[in-house]
Amino acid sequence: MAIHHINCRTASSGVDNLAAIVDAMTWLCGDEELLSIDRTTSYHGSTINLLKSHISKNSDIKSFVDKLKQADLLKISENLTDRIDDSNILHFRICLDSLISGEISLAEADEKTVKCSIKIEVYPGQNAVEQITNFLGLE
Repeated sequence: MAIHHINCRTASSGVDNLAAIVDAMTWLCGDEELLSIDRTTSYHGSTINLLKSHISKNSDIKSFVDKLKQADLLKISENLTDRIDDSNILHFRICLDSLISGEISLAEADEKTVKCSIKIEVYPGQNAVEQITNFLGLE
């Protein structure tokens, strides 16, 4: 498997529908047990919920990747080298509203997002871009 783990995170305010966001994140990650919610307050006292998931089982990783649309994968691959950092982590954002609707689409600049980071498994002599390109079938 060319992916070590996947992390996803988002924030919701006290006026957002937390149950809908939890359901959407659960669908994305595959299991509610992979989801953690940290409740805190802002400087002004309003509620903030930080939702995080950590996906590390191969079957859950495959399920996550299978949910990504081919068009979005091609969009990610257009600037793949810019999206991968020095720690071999691929970064992209999913639109939260589309996720709540049961779809996955890459976010535009003005949308609420779920930040996703994919840790690419790279060993000496291997290239992170080649590893993730092969795994996602973008050759």
